[in-house]
Amino acid sequence: MARKPFTLRQAVLIGTALAAGSAAGQLAEAVPGEPPGVGHLAATATALWVLDKLHRLIDDRES
Repeated sequence: MARKPFTLRQAVLIGTALAAGSAAGQLAEAVPGEPPGVGHLAATATALWVLDKLHRLIDDRES
């Protein structure tokens, strides 16, 4: 079965969410006294939040 390729919209959403998550994770790891692994949690939460917000912002379905 042929796989459907990524659209430009999907690539922008995923790329932006990953970049924002990475930045948030690095920031969380830089805070002194935080437990190990907090950067991963911050990166995941931020990436999912940004992905959801961008998806809603540029929703291509007509309302």
